[in-house]
Amino acid sequence: MTADRPVVAPAAPAPATTGRARTLHRLRRHHRGAPLSSAARVFAVLAAVRIAGAVSLPLMVISVGLSAAVVAVLDRADWAAAGLRRFRLLPALAGTGLVVLAYADTVFASRAAFGRGHDNWTSLVPELFRQMAPGQPVVAGIAMVLCMGVLVPLVEEVCYRGVLYRAVERGRGTLAAITATSAGWALVHLGDYGLNPLNGWVICGVLPSVFAMGVALGVCRAWTGSALASALAQGAANLLLLAWVLWAR
Repeated sequence: MTADRPVVAPAAPAPATTGRARTLHRLRRHHRGAPLSSAARVFAVLAAVRIAGAVSLPLMVISVGLSAAVVAVLDRADWAAAGLRRFRLLPALAGTGLVVLAYADTVFASRAAFGRGHDNWTSLVPELFRQMAPGQPVVAGIAMVLCMGVLVPLVEEVCYRGVLYRAVERGRGTLAAITATSAGWALVHLGDYGLNPLNGWVICGVLPSVFAMGVALGVCRAWTGSALASALAQGAANLLLLAWVLWAR
């Protein structure tokens, strides 16, 4: 006969991994139970980091990562309700058309009110993305297109028209969700325009402009039920805005 083999207890999970899992579980439980409170806290952190990015490029980059990480407050089963879902083509095209019109209206209104110089926030768009994508002109151009057409729209829309929109919609309805996320989205753009250097005219132009753009994106989200459709609309409008600003200088 052979001796019985000793029973080996399973290895305990690493404390760091367990701690992260518990923290994530608490965040998700709080978001399920108090979505408005959770969304307000998430936005406060995002806004602080994004606006601080006005004086620190690394913080601006970090804010993009934080916006993408916001989806972590959702359980996988809640993604579809938060807009991480497929969309029908015709509503998405209609929403994209609305967003493009909103962008065009705000750009022309800004040009009429503030001229072509540095008091007009749209004149600062190319320089902002040159800072984020330095290098040879061809490489910088490709990076700028990828940033404005794909990366930034996807991250922002999943965050604002996805997670935050759904949290407000659950508690206050669609109109409040569109209004609140548009206002918040406009506010964080002060991290890009108007604070460094400080220019009151730029601030007066960018806040209503981005708010109007956000309303159009919120309507697109409501029509399609998808934050991904809003990302498509923002990407198309961003690239058209960039092309027009570069051509019209």
